[in-house]
Amino acid sequence: MDSKNFYIVASAPNEPSLQVKISGPYLTKQAAQADLSAAIIEAKDIDPSAANYEYRIDKIESRKPGVIQHMASHA
Repeated sequence: MDSKNFYIVASAPNEPSLQVKISGPYLTKQAAQADLSAAIIEAKDIDPSAANYEYRIDKIESRKPGVIQHMASHA
């Protein structure tokens, strides 16, 4: 896996510098787009305030999984 991959990133509208990778890594932007709505629903299930977050797909240098994948691996 590359060191730069696509992630679904959430940020709080009142604090845009606070960004959280909620899902990923994805090898392609299309794969992230296909998972976007499901990842948003899952984020809202975890944290109801996530309904107010802004979501986007970014290519980020990281090898760490997003929050959803991290939680799934420890369930």
